Amino acid sequence: MLKYILKRLGLAVLILFGVSLIIYILIRVMPVDFIQDKINAMNQGGATIEQSTVDALYETYGLKDRSFAGIISGYFTWLLNIFKFDFGVSFIHKIPVTEVISSKMGISFAVALIATVFEFLIAIPLGITAATHQYSIRDYITTILVMIGISLPSFFFGEMLKGIFAYNLGWFPIAGMETASGTSGGIAQLLDYAHHMVLPILTIVILSIGPRMRMTRTNMLEVLNADYIRTARAKGLKESKVINKHAFRNTLIPLVTTLAGLLPSLFSGAIITEQVFGLDGIGNVALKAMNSGDIPFIMGYNMFLAFLSVIGVLLSDLMYAWVDPRVKLE
Repeated sequence: MLKYILKRLGLAVLILFGVSLIIYILIRVMPVDFIQDKINAMNQGGATIEQSTVDALYETYGLKDRSFAGIISGYFTWLLNIFKFDFGVSFIHKIPVTEVISSKMGISFAVALIATVFEFLIAIPLGITAATHQYSIRDYITTILVMIGISLPSFFFGEMLKGIFAYNLGWFPIAGMETASGTSGGIAQLLDYAHHMVLPILTIVILSIGPRMRMTRTNMLEVLNADYIRTARAKGLKESKVINKHAFRNTLIPLVTTLAGLLPSLFSGAIITEQVFGLDGIGNVALKAMNSGDIPFIMGYNMFLAFLSVIGVLLSDLMYAWVDPRVKLE
């Protein structure tokens, strides 16, 4: 086991190196130019920017050489700084990238974690009940509702929830994270946060339960047709015991593989949902950084997610071996 983990970690280093190189090159060649946007904003304000000032700005931000050799040189400069645990300073926020990520990550993580918990609590029981009552009214209704949820774009569904529950009924705030007038702190402030998070979390949950529910249903149907399930029933075991003890454990085997993407999803932020509901999360910040060409933040943010993805795949493999004793990690 230890040998397998060490081998995978060594492979992860190579993967992260390749990912960082590709991301850096793509960022440097994309049409967004932070310096040019800054100069355009100055010109709109009536200021006249001389070419020497422009060149000095490009030199200051390390973006002067736009040739392929200059891009590769800039990448290795960034890589050497990473070994010093220096992810650079965000162009937009003027503070270290690590501080920006840590300050904005909490909101996105809280929303994603709560949404994920509800997703599992709803999707897996729905998938099981749809499989155990195949072709029944319950199965058809569940499948139809799930398909509707899968088909709705997040921005449309989010705006629809806002229109119904915020604008028309006034049950929830339209946007933001807290009441503009402020609260006294403590329990009152926590409840205020929760009140603002209901619609974003509801949007994510409803739109995400579909794929997991369908996978659970498909896997459960396959397991229920296995020989050992028929044997368990022939022995006279209760149907609840057959489903919960024998069938469900083996249904978990394919579901475990989906956990590889769960870890980065908890920290990546729901970009569109955060935009719709005006949440100051990491997804919203990442979108603004991408539109502005904030290279240090984009690199730090994407490499953080790449690292979590690699760790997520490793944990998924380890859990796969735990769920299925037939799998041996060597």
